[in-house]
Amino acid sequence: MTEDFRGPSLLRDDELTTTLREIYAAPVESAYWSGLEARIMSRVSTNDIGEAWYVVPEKWLRIGLVAAGFAVLVAGSLLMRNQTQYARAEYETIIDPSTIDAPTLAARERMAEQATIRALTGR
Repeated sequence: MTEDFRGPSLLRDDELTTTLREIYAAPVESAYWSGLEARIMSRVSTNDIGEAWYVVPEKWLRIGLVAAGFAVLVAGSLLMRNQTQYARAEYETIIDPSTIDAPTLAARERMAEQATIRALTGR
């Protein structure tokens, strides 16, 4: 059993390539391009709905505002949840010092001693 994962071999077909290039080639006559421009500009200038083509319809505006409000609510609730979890973790480390590792406790004790000495000496 061979493990050949190269896939199918690709063959050049110059006749097919030439035919496809002829089919999909851009028109060379300038009348086509000026006619296309005229059709586009006439469509853009005539506003069937009474508004310019770049104006957002009222239905879409309402839906967009509702979606934006929903996104703000979700983002705000996630932010509050994250802050609450962070505050809860801080509270639990203060209440239950067994969750703190030894170097952190030693640093806290040293800082407390220094604060006491500063308070007594006034420095």
